[in-house]
Amino acid sequence: MQIVRTLAHLRQVLDDLNSKGATLGFVPTMGALHAGHLALVEEARAQTGVVICSIFVNPLQFNRAEDLARYPRHEEEDLALLKPAGVDLVFMPEVGDLFGGGWEPPVYDLGGLDTVLEGAWRPGHFQGVAQVVGRLLDLIPCTDLYMGLKDYQQCLVVQRLLDTRKGRQAVLHRRPTVRDAMGLALSSRNLLLSAEDLERARGIARTWRWMKEALAAPPSGAVPLSLAAPPSGAVPLSGAVPFSPSAPFSPSAPFSPSALIEGGLHRLEQEGLRPEYLSLVRDGTLDPWSGPADDGLPRALFAGWLGSVRLIDNELLAP
Repeated sequence: MQIVRTLAHLRQVLDDLNSKGATLGFVPTMGALHAGHLALVEEARAQTGVVICSIFVNPLQFNRAEDLARYPRHEEEDLALLKPAGVDLVFMPEVGDLFGGGWEPPVYDLGGLDTVLEGAWRPGHFQGVAQVVGRLLDLIPCTDLYMGLKDYQQCLVVQRLLDTRKGRQAVLHRRPTVRDAMGLALSSRNLLLSAEDLERARGIARTWRWMKEALAAPPSGAVPLSLAAPPSGAVPLSGAVPFSPSAPFSPSAPFSPSALIEGGLHRLEQEGLRPEYLSLVRDGTLDPWSGPADDGLPRALFAGWLGSVRLIDNELLAP
């Protein structure tokens, strides 16, 4: 496994690989690696001839300087994970090298994908994501690009970026979110959580299960009481809002998207989280999901806080 830290060295190595006609699989990361990243590497290893992984904490996508400073960095541990996973090249540039040499960050037309939901709460975030991904793709002419659906909106943004770039572009492979045994989505930010907060964070997965069961409830008869009860094993914060849906579910009051969102928000609060948003979109888009008559499946998108740590997650609410 080669470790490359400069653009000059990267160009030298890539010239050699390109001369051999190898297909290149690229897994861009910000480090603090976990099993979710390794699943992307595994898929790239199975589908391409050469696997490249980047580790770069991108300052352009952070809205707050303190968040950038706190982001976990574990270089030795990351490299120890990547070598046995079959990565051929790890690119670990410095900010001044990657963004130096007169490079100016372009402003991309992302079709509005960067201004709603996560983009509304983090203005400029997705421009920063598109800028670093575009820069890396200019340097690494990969045939295949691998990203996780844990960052669902980011995947849509990157696909939009690929669609607007000129010339032959990489195929984006989006892999399902990897979760622990209790359903918590693996995330580098989980390293910032205490053991107590990790249990609270698993309340997101419990909320997904509740929403799936609510959608699957028969059209006649009330939703089972167990669905409206506080989650077992929850560790509520002091002063958390008790779960109490504003309207019971009954044959005369179908479960609307707004009621599902309201119930989900109450559940997340009962779990001890402070939601910023909970939305239902038509899978594959950011368009609002309008209910069972909609021609698409609902995907739930969440962002919120546990103490000083901000978490995001999403789940396809298919039966």
